[in-house]
Amino acid sequence: MNDGVSLVPADAVLLNSRASSKSAIIAEIVGLLPSIDSDQAMAVVMEREKLGSTGIGHGIAIPHGRLPDLDAPVTALARHADGIDFDAIDGQPVHIVVILLAPANEDRSHLEILAGLARTLQQESVRQAIMQADTTEAVSALFPTITSQSA
Repeated sequence: MNDGVSLVPADAVLLNSRASSKSAIIAEIVGLLPSIDSDQAMAVVMEREKLGSTGIGHGIAIPHGRLPDLDAPVTALARHADGIDFDAIDGQPVHIVVILLAPANEDRSHLEILAGLARTLQQESVRQAIMQADTTEAVSALFPTITSQSA
């Protein structure tokens, strides 16, 4: 029996974003995470974006930040068919946005998850599968599973 959980859970996937801006799509995604303070999450992520866009090219952005009251890292994803301007490093519109929020005191897991998301999303086959998926479960299944580890 697999007790792992997808890095991007199906209930944290939005297939058809209608956002018209970077901040609007981030707000949509944060809204998928009912267990967090959405105002605080928005503030942290937008503050990070001021340091430089998290649009990493190939139609992908991975906005991220740290929240002091979070117990474990959380992720959520939105897909945007038309793409939005995210100030990506390649100047192209972003179609896949994955938010990562991590506890303020967890440097290592934050960086490991961020690297894992980037590695997964750099694969053209994964990006195509996300764009063609019909269900949130299909998108979730494209990401590696993580097992909960007790400290």
